[in-house]
Order: sequence, then C-alpha cells, then structure tokens
Amino acid sequence: MSDVQHWLDRFDAVRQAGPFAYPRHHHHDGGQHDLHLVVGAVVHGDEYGSLPAVVQAVEALSRGERAFGGKVTFFLGNPEASLADRRFLEADLNRVFVEDPGDSHEGRRSALLRPILDAADVFLDLHQTILDTDRPFYIFPFGIAGWHWARAIAGATAWVTRAPDQSFSPGTCCADEYVRLRERVGMTLELGEKGFNDVAAERAATAIDRLLTLADEVGRDGAALERAAQAKPELEFVETRWRCTFDDPHMRLRDGLVNFQPVAQGEVLSAPSTPEITAPCDGFLLFPKYPGYQADGSAIEPRPGEIVRIVAPLAQHPLDLWDVSGS
Repeated sequence: MSDVQHWLDRFDAVRQAGPFAYPRHHHHDGGQHDLHLVVGAVVHGDEYGSLPAVVQAVEALSRGERAFGGKVTFFLGNPEASLADRRFLEADLNRVFVEDPGDSHEGRRSALLRPILDAADVFLDLHQTILDTDRPFYIFPFGIAGWHWARAIAGATAWVTRAPDQSFSPGTCCADEYVRLRERVGMTLELGEKGFNDVAAERAATAIDRLLTLADEVGRDGAALERAAQAKPELEFVETRWRCTFDDPHMRLRDGLVNFQPVAQGEVLSAPSTPEITAPCDGFLLFPKYPGYQADGSAIEPRPGEIVRIVAPLAQHPLDLWDVSGS
C-alpha cells in the first residue's frame, strides 16, 4: 500500500459527509457560530505533503478530540492524481474553476468542488512547490481581509502578492481566486517542497490549528480578527518583478536553483552552453523549472510557459500602493 493510499483510507474511515455531493470531503458543524472555513488539499495531485495534517485534523474533529464551534469543510481535490504521483491526469485542476471547465477528469471535479467553495467564508488551499524553498510563503492578491487572516494565522512570514485585480494566470481561475471573486477570503499557502516530509506536515498542521482557533474567536467577536493580526509581526510583501518565458526549447537553468534563493542583477541563471538567461534585477528566485530534456537538448513538450521568475520586496506597503477599498 502506498503512503498516499494509507492517508486516503484514514480520511475515508472517519470523514463525515456534509451538504455536498463530492465524496472526498469531511464536514463539521460545531453549532456555535456560522463562520464556514474550507481547507483544500491535493488540488495538485503530487503535492500531498499536507495529507497527514488534514487527516489528523479530521480525525480529531470527528472523534471530539478537537473542539471547533463553527463550520469547517476539508476536501481532497485530486486524490486520483495523487495515487498516480502526478500533478493532474488531464488538465490542471487549479486552473479550471471557470464557467466551462471542459469534459476532463479535472473539469468534472471542479464542478463538484465549486459548491463547497461557494459555501466558504474563508478558504485555505494547502500547496507545495515543485522544488525546495528556504521558507513557506503565501501567494495570492492583496486584500484587507486576506491580509488580516494570513498575518494572524502566521502560516508563513513571506507573501508573494499582487494588485487585487490581477489574475495569477489570465484566462484561467484558481480555487482561491474563485472564492475571492465571490468576495470571500481565499488564501494559498505554499508549505515547501512537494511530497511527504515532516516540515510540510508540521507547517500544515500549525496553519490548520491556528485557523480553527482564530475562526472561533472571530465567530464570537468579529473585531478579534484585526486584533489577532496586529498581535503578529507584519508579513514580508514581495511581488513578481520578472518572468522568463520558456521561448526556446533549449533553455535550461543551471543546477541547484531553489525557491526564494537570493539572486543579483546580472547573475547568469542558465546552464553552460544553453541560451543565456540573466537576472535583470536583484531579488529572489521563484518557481524554477527543470523539465525533462530530449537527446538533442530540447525540453520535452509540453514545456512550461515560463522557466523562472524573480520576486522582490514591494517599495511600499500594499495599502499605500493599491486601491483595496472594499477588500
């Protein structure tokens, strides 16, 4: 039995169905307040490092070992892809929360998950990066409510953010974006390198526990959210300054690049004897890609749209940069 199957079996053994058709969810209603949390895992199938934390939280709630007075729904987005150790089977699930997602495995799944997301007041999507990262980080657009929740939960100290109206990938829609379009809080937390590891499991468990604790405080007193946020250190806000599109199939990064690795302007990021990739600014690397390559040195298709990006600290606090009224 695979480790993924072990955790899926444990989830299935204790999960309690709520008012949703999708089978792989657990719903808890503490009956004390109406705030509804939603926690997503394995939306990308090969990012299953949060499974232990999610399953253990579900077990604690279902057995009465963990109290929570509001509503919380946990869902496993693409466990079929997890069992195959693949990001997705036919289409990227985290891009197809759109009006017409298509008749793929992931398109059909998004239709089943949307009612759960429609019910969310606060959505926390647990993800992992393909490669290692020297820190966990949030990644979603800035908004006042999201800022307060992210800061108060303190699942990470860094936040890769952008203007409130800026999409992550134009023409698509991620799960957290789907929630934000409904004027609710949608957050994505990147826990670290994909796969099972103690660091990812601990970070996920801490974020879930703090989310539940905070939600009970907010359910009793709405003003508790801002107080809890102000009691935690301010987040480090960074934004994307440069994206290197994967224009040439022979482009290749030099070995060993990881997420949030410092980089200096003019630094060569490409491998020897390949099309040169030079950092145009100081900052930190984000989402470096190492696809498979063929014998002729060209990347196996379909290759990613970009091979790496650079993020750097915002010049000012987001409140001073962008119009966030009503967010």
